[in-house]
Amino acid sequence: GCARSSVYRYFDNKDQLLGAVLQQRVMLLGAGMKEELSAYEDPREQIVRGLYLAVNEVRTGPSLELIATLLVEDGQAVADILLDYVADIATDVLSIDPVFQRAREAGLVRADITDEDILRWLVTIALSMFQQSNIDKSPEKKLAYLRRMLLPSIFVDA
Repeated sequence: GCARSSVYRYFDNKDQLLGAVLQQRVMLLGAGMKEELSAYEDPREQIVRGLYLAVNEVRTGPSLELIATLLVEDGQAVADILLDYVADIATDVLSIDPVFQRAREAGLVRADITDEDILRWLVTIALSMFQQSNIDKSPEKKLAYLRRMLLPSIFVDA
């Protein structure tokens, strides 16, 4: 354990602490998925599969159980905290991520959206998958849902 006074020496409030934890978990999750996603050549498929894997990992992974619980119990508050950290995560993950670099260089990503816009949309779609119980549970249906929601929003001619 750690004393509250020790924790708040580094963070002004609970939201900052939670945001830092969420950001760290997202970074670790992304690093762990890179190898699995490298099996797909098409960056569009890598994005779809990456979000699918991330949502499943948050739902089932023990290290991310807190996030899943918070998303179900207080989704909007957690969404607001996540969105506050989107710019940092976008800079760390999307701008340097080879998938997005290749997609941008190939002219696949819409020119009118930024990395931050993309990440905000990914967070929004991920949150909707947590909060909607009516999304079919089969992997094929979830992947189809993600393709419908992500590809036209991020990529040209999708």
